[in-house]
Amino acid sequence: MPSRTNDKKMALVESQEGMKSLTKALGDSIAEILPRHVSPARIIKTALVASTREPKLLQCTKESMMLALMAAAELGLDVSGNLGTGWLVPFFNGKLKAFEAVFIPGWKGLVQIAYRSGKVGPIHAAAVYECDGFSYTEMPPELIHSPARPRDCPERGVSIEGVKWEKGKLKDPGHMAGSLLGTYVTWTVNGERGFHWVWAEKIEELRLAAQAPVSPAWMNWTEAMSIKTAVRGGIPYMPLSVEDQQSIVLAQATEDQKLGLGAFIDVAGGPVSPDGAHTLNEDDDDPLSGEDEEAKEEKNEDKKK
Repeated sequence: MPSRTNDKKMALVESQEGMKSLTKALGDSIAEILPRHVSPARIIKTALVASTREPKLLQCTKESMMLALMAAAELGLDVSGNLGTGWLVPFFNGKLKAFEAVFIPGWKGLVQIAYRSGKVGPIHAAAVYECDGFSYTEMPPELIHSPARPRDCPERGVSIEGVKWEKGKLKDPGHMAGSLLGTYVTWTVNGERGFHWVWAEKIEELRLAAQAPVSPAWMNWTEAMSIKTAVRGGIPYMPLSVEDQQSIVLAQATEDQKLGLGAFIDVAGGPVSPDGAHTLNEDDDDPLSGEDEEAKEEKNEDKKK
């Protein structure tokens, strides 16, 4: 018989009413950690918008949803996904056989946090392509970017190509294709300009080192993920509060960890099929294929024969 603790962990949000009840129950706790410019009502409203946009959030455990909302509240970021500052994303936990909600900040959310410090001036982040006018030097620090006009640069773009799967297992994580040179983020502190530049080769190296190099985030939003790589690298150089720095590090660590779970569910809705979507832990069932432990045992017996 399952323990009360397990029952509590497996209790699901289930419906919009369940989401409303959950967010209202969190009201006081959220109010204590929210930045002054964000109200608990705002967090509740954006959580409902997020669950309308991604119905699988209603299949998540209440415990994970509470932790995700608290993480978003601590950073004071919108969770609806409409502003690109952050998302509530459902991941399937193969061991619990249930979905778990995780808050993932977007690069625009990280920029918003930097602005809040009041010490960082204009922040700009972008991708640079081969046909753009571009130059940079580290000493003296200088970066100049003149984007090419779209009609003069039809090849301006980047994507992940060449991904190969075999029997549900990732055999080749593919490669970044297109004319991307790299990405950068610039900021100003006390009148002095700083920037962080990342070459496309380094971005590809980091992608391939990730637990899920062909996650929907990389497959569907390659440019945005590439820009986020630069922003993440630049954040430590900005004069943020210790609390904001710690919250960002924790949110990013959770994101990195969850990208290695059994299956990643795209924020646009629906499980992503094995055509460049997710990786599987060896000891997890694949919720998308429907393969259970019995089927695995039969396969193992066949291999022995």
